[in-house]
Amino acid sequence: MATTRTKFIRKCDEIVAAKPEYVKGASSKEKCDCIGMVKYGMRECGVNDFSTLGTNYTFRMQVDNIRKITGTGVLKEGDVVFKAKNPGDDGYDLKSRYKPGGKYYNGDLTDYCHIGVVKSVSPLRIIHMTSPTAKTDSSIGKWAWAASLKARYISDSAEPTPAPAPTTPPADPETGTAMLTATVIAQKGSTVNLRAKPSRNAAVLERVPIGTVLTVSSYKKDWCYVRHGKRMGYMMTEFLSFS
Repeated sequence: MATTRTKFIRKCDEIVAAKPEYVKGASSKEKCDCIGMVKYGMRECGVNDFSTLGTNYTFRMQVDNIRKITGTGVLKEGDVVFKAKNPGDDGYDLKSRYKPGGKYYNGDLTDYCHIGVVKSVSPLRIIHMTSPTAKTDSSIGKWAWAASLKARYISDSAEPTPAPAPTTPPADPETGTAMLTATVIAQKGSTVNLRAKPSRNAAVLERVPIGTVLTVSSYKKDWCYVRHGKRMGYMMTEFLSFS
């Protein structure tokens, strides 16, 4: 199942926040490399068929709408961007599988040696994993190519946007008391965690089934304080569709 650009960016941004050690071939919050960050984002979004043979494989096999970066106008949030080296450049290291006779040879001998993700365009924020740890670029610099991950990985229509929380909760017609309800939703799994505090690391009080209607006592951008039966706790706003 494909994910959305918004979810993908958020998961990749977790790598930036965690500041992992750069380790070639790794893909976790503790250790990671550049393609590993993209793999982490895909995996955490439930997309498990994204191959990590390397940045050259991704450029040749896993993206569409490839274009030369001539300015921020060609970029879109959630795009992947590449740095590249041509034959004869310092550090050029294209593997044999992409050269004549190789399994993935397509006539292109460019070495697409590094990958990042466009977090935002205005202001420009490109997040990527490099040595010694994750980094955010605010200028194009040496980023040379941009592309969109194939629709099998990211589809802008893959996730319906839940109705936002109203600015003023409606009133119960009988008591006049402010009342707001929301339905539990999720792209994968069958439950959503109800936590003791508004934090991903807080203790899980209960796993609430998708489709459950909750009473919302207070809400902010990222977390809501909700009631499920007799239990009160916090749930991420992204998993609630408001009515």
